[in-house]
Amino acid sequence: MKVFYNQKCTWVLAMLLIWSSSVFSMDVESQDEEFIVEFYSIPSPDEILTYIHNSEIQFTPRLLNDVRKSDSYNTFRDRLLAYGFYLANLAYSISFEQNHTGLQYFNTVDEMGRQLNIFPPEVEELGHRLMRNMNQMDSLNLIYDELYLLVIANLHDTDRFGEYALISAGGFVESLYLALNSDGSKIHDDGFRMRVWDQKMIMDQLVVMFNRHLNEPVRKAMLNDMEGLIDAFNEFTIETESPKVAGTSNGVITIGGGRATGSTVNSIRRIHEEVNKLRGKWVN
Repeated sequence: MKVFYNQKCTWVLAMLLIWSSSVFSMDVESQDEEFIVEFYSIPSPDEILTYIHNSEIQFTPRLLNDVRKSDSYNTFRDRLLAYGFYLANLAYSISFEQNHTGLQYFNTVDEMGRQLNIFPPEVEELGHRLMRNMNQMDSLNLIYDELYLLVIANLHDTDRFGEYALISAGGFVESLYLALNSDGSKIHDDGFRMRVWDQKMIMDQLVVMFNRHLNEPVRKAMLNDMEGLIDAFNEFTIETESPKVAGTSNGVITIGGGRATGSTVNSIRRIHEEVNKLRGKWVN
């Protein structure tokens, strides 16, 4: 597995980029309606997976989306979502050092990327490097990271933010699905649940991208599909009791500390259910 600390730092940096990009875009718009700069940085499926499970889950191949289904996605929206699924499956396989499985998913990602015309010329060399480094997992991890960054950078450079949003949505849901359903998943652990809830920042950013960059029929379809998951994340709250005055002594007020309470168990269960439901709808 990759070193969790490094991935967590990357994820946190990505979150900061998301926040700063939104603020920067709004500032520019308020000053000059004709000049809008947009930049999005959604964490990769690998970063989402690693952040949530903290190297605690086990490789569970039955969860992977079958590569033989890659030709069964007919609409452009469905193919972009599927591309996100397969990017997540590739990251999952490589992270667990499953060379043969990883190669299958790389080939699928490569073929679909060419069909979708989202590859820059530099990707050609990545395929050759992959074949030369099949027994070096560190190299495969780096190749995956480079592939993801090249694709996303190309979509940014060509102003294809709608396609980026759909690919990211597919990768986001598939990553949550793998993290929540893999053998060894600590779904009842408080830390695990909170790391799942942290992904709400990504979902909120995806909604912003849908509203800005998708045509109306696709935007409505995406928001309708994700409505249950959005509601589930919004329900995931922790209520904290208000501080209470415990007493006074010599004019000094003593504040009693409130005890954190909440409904995280039921909320994470609904998130889990909605992820599985949405993933089933998109994959099948």
